Amino acid sequence: MPTGTPRIGSARTSAAEELTTAPEAKVLGTISAEKLQQLVEKEPPPPWETDPRYFRHNTDARRFVKVPDNVELRWLNPKVVNISGMRDWQAVPAQGDTRFRLINKSMRAPDNTIRRGGHEGDFLAWMYKSWVESRSLVKAAKVRRTTQSAVDRQESLKEEIRRGSFNQVELESAVHPTHTIGEGRSMVD
Repeated sequence: MPTGTPRIGSARTSAAEELTTAPEAKVLGTISAEKLQQLVEKEPPPPWETDPRYFRHNTDARRFVKVPDNVELRWLNPKVVNISGMRDWQAVPAQGDTRFRLINKSMRAPDNTIRRGGHEGDFLAWMYKSWVESRSLVKAAKVRRTTQSAVDRQESLKEEIRRGSFNQVELESAVHPTHTIGEGRSMVD
C-alpha cells in the first residue's frame, strides 16, 4: 500500500496513458449543407410503426386477446350498456369462438365474457372495422345536418326580425358559433 500524500498527476494510469496517446482525427469526407439539413429535419417514424413487437398500452385489448385484423375492440362499461344498449357491439366470448383466443386466462368471467377490473368491471366487445368506419360516417353526416339546421334556423330568425315580425326588436348582427377554432375531437385530456 502506498504511503504519503498523493500528488495530482504524479502517477499515470492506463486510462490516462490512452488519453494522452490517442490518435489524431482524420477527415474522411464532407457532408453537404443540404444533406445535413435533411438529416436534421427528418423525424424518425414512431417505434410502434417500425417494430411490431413494440410494447402496447396497458389497456390495449390486443395484449390480452388474439383477434383477426379486421376486428375493432372496445372496453364497454356495463352500466353504460344498461342505459344505452350495445349499439351493434358484440361481447367477445372467452371461449367457444375460434376467431378469438384469450391469452390472459384470469380475465375470463363466469358469463363467458372477458372483463377487466373483476367480474363486474368493463367487458370486451368487438365490431368489424368496416362497420365502425361506416358508423362514424353516418355520425358525421348527422352532425353536418344538425349543424346546418341550426345555421338555417338562425338565418330565418334574422330574416323575420328584419321584416318586423317581432315588434320593436332590432338586430345589428348575428353569427352562428359553428365556425369556431376548436374541434371536439382535439379537446382531449
